[in-house]
Amino acid sequence: MTGHFTLPLAFDLAATFFFAVTGGLTAMRKGYDFVGVFFLALVVGLGGGLLRDGLFLQQMPTVMEPHYLATVLAAMAVSLLLGERLNRLAMVFLVVDALGLGLYAMVGTQKALLAGLSWVPALLIGVINAVGGGVIRDLITREEPLVFRPGEFYAAAAFAGAALFAALVVGLGVTAQWAALGGIGLVLLIRLASVRFGWKTRAARALIRSSDAADSGV
Repeated sequence: MTGHFTLPLAFDLAATFFFAVTGGLTAMRKGYDFVGVFFLALVVGLGGGLLRDGLFLQQMPTVMEPHYLATVLAAMAVSLLLGERLNRLAMVFLVVDALGLGLYAMVGTQKALLAGLSWVPALLIGVINAVGGGVIRDLITREEPLVFRPGEFYAAAAFAGAALFAALVVGLGVTAQWAALGGIGLVLLIRLASVRFGWKTRAARALIRSSDAADSGV
């Protein structure tokens, strides 16, 4: 890999803040107490990084540094103060969420490659870094994980961006910074276009149907 993609701390904290706010709002809709609001804000804001470092790369999670926890506390306070009024900022949250999705997909993929993993597991870690917080949120709140259900391109957008990044840095020798910008741009494009034009994934179906199902017209 040529060079490193460096995520500016301000962007990292801003994405963490917005992710954590969505977790706090979810906890409030579920009727959780203050502890529940904080915990759900924490796992949505930092869950992807915790999974990446603690589970897959077995490194000390960088997201447990004090400024990240302070950001989660700030997100919790904003969630409690403004509550559902934040729904008026739905478009802002959509754009920031798409940007954060791309940023964390690149960061996770790069960190996995630098740890010596091949590009296939690096892609998976990149996607998990991007969507892991939301998956943990859904599991904690006993919801079917959103990324597993048919709907707007989300995990697929993160995978496409991570794949482009890996192809550029590993296959073509493009510098990591430029490759990351390309990958983030692709994630933004796919994610926002899927919302704008109603692009959705479909439920999986067997390509070859059984003869009984075919005869019955199913």
